[in-house]
Amino acid sequence: MSGTPDERLARVLLGWPEEMRVLRRFGLHDGQRLLDLGSGPGVVAAELLRLLPGSTLVAVDSRAEGLPHVWEVPGPGVAHMALLRATVTRLPLRADAFDFALARLVFQYLPRPVEAAREAMRVLCPGGRLAVSDVDRTLSLAVNPALPELEMLMSRYDAWHRDRGGDRGVGARLRDILREAGAGRVETETIRFESRPETAELYLEALMGPRRLRGLREAGYATQAEVDDFLAARAQWLLSPGRAVSRYLRIACGTKER
Repeated sequence: MSGTPDERLARVLLGWPEEMRVLRRFGLHDGQRLLDLGSGPGVVAAELLRLLPGSTLVAVDSRAEGLPHVWEVPGPGVAHMALLRATVTRLPLRADAFDFALARLVFQYLPRPVEAAREAMRVLCPGGRLAVSDVDRTLSLAVNPALPELEMLMSRYDAWHRDRGGDRGVGARLRDILREAGAGRVETETIRFESRPETAELYLEALMGPRRLRGLREAGYATQAEVDDFLAARAQWLLSPGRAVSRYLRIACGTKER
């Protein structure tokens, strides 16, 4: 993820207060044993322990470059965190070890998300909860004023994602995935985030930032000319006084039966 630690934090945590409200309603609270699946740079893991200082947390990520952020933001919560290199479908963890597991923007990358959900349910204690939040591209993305160059590149990104075994529409299937994994009661909620003019650039960056543009070009899903056209249109878009981006996040939470 490109940018300074503060810039990465701002992008990852767009809409986080609303997500946290939903997670608390689903049963997340201080003092629990937490599992963060697919932690990436560790931004959310560090934020969870900042807000829940009495909890312990295991952050799991398979990539060698994952989880640097927790060391860039020292604080009392880091002492309660363990970092684990592993895949979310094969966790080297004992059963019945956690009270609450979170998989945030992870299932869209998995060819078999049910396997990851089933493995997470295994390591939850009876009555524990698994919350999965992810995108659903079947919901409309609203950009004002219109930015067709962005929509074109988002469609190319969806195709690239799909060709690698992922699914950018996985948010629509989260309830079924959790039920197939053996979850009991499953609750769902859809959150709508809308930028303000001063945060619109962050929202746009989260959708189509330098790393994603570079990946599309290097994988052959976009030409340099198409990237340049988008960057030029983006620069003009950022001058619009009423610029705004609206996006959606699906959240589903299932309980491990006692």
